[in-house]
Amino acid sequence: MKTFALALATTALTATAAAAAGIGSVDTNGDNFASRAELTAAYPTLTASDFNAIDLNDDRRISNVEITAPAAQVVLGRSVAVEGGVQGLAALDTDGSGFVSEAELVAAYPGLTASDFSDIDANDDNRISALELYGAEAQVIVSRYDAGGSNVLVSLSDVDTDGSGFASLGELAATYRNLSAIDFNEIDTNNDNRVSFDELYDADALVVLGKNL
Repeated sequence: MKTFALALATTALTATAAAAAGIGSVDTNGDNFASRAELTAAYPTLTASDFNAIDLNDDRRISNVEITAPAAQVVLGRSVAVEGGVQGLAALDTDGSGFVSEAELVAAYPGLTASDFSDIDANDDNRISALELYGAEAQVIVSRYDAGGSNVLVSLSDVDTDGSGFASLGELAATYRNLSAIDFNEIDTNNDNRVSFDELYDADALVVLGKNL
């Protein structure tokens, strides 16, 4: 036990400066919590198990108390942090208006459609606020596109080659060639060894699939 405690303390002391930062370094939507998408954006190698280990009260969001806890610092210290931390709305808002226009959003996510923009623009004012950009629906939409413009998510019908209405590990791996069995299990939330439409389009699934293009 003493050996484990010493190892834990040593790991915590060697954690990166980014890992030691509070919730403000990863909270891009200003709600004082970090979602899994926000935390993974800052630490791309963070797994679902890592997130669950930090999320002590199982509310699927990370508070400042949780992220600054010693055990969380150990977990984050093992993960590779994005240089400079998470970029929020300011990174997209090139004209400094405090909002993101359709052109600015498409510049960041080539391939994003006018329909996508309209879905994100909840109040139909033709501009995206921070609250809109980091809303749950917007995160699902934006997560379909990586920074290079390729579509992260393919339709279920494209991968469902046997016409079962579900995607197997083999079918998903044919498109996402780096997908592992562990990745598949994270997406398969009901553990029935197949991925449904709802599971495939879940925000957490998009994070997993985006790593395996």
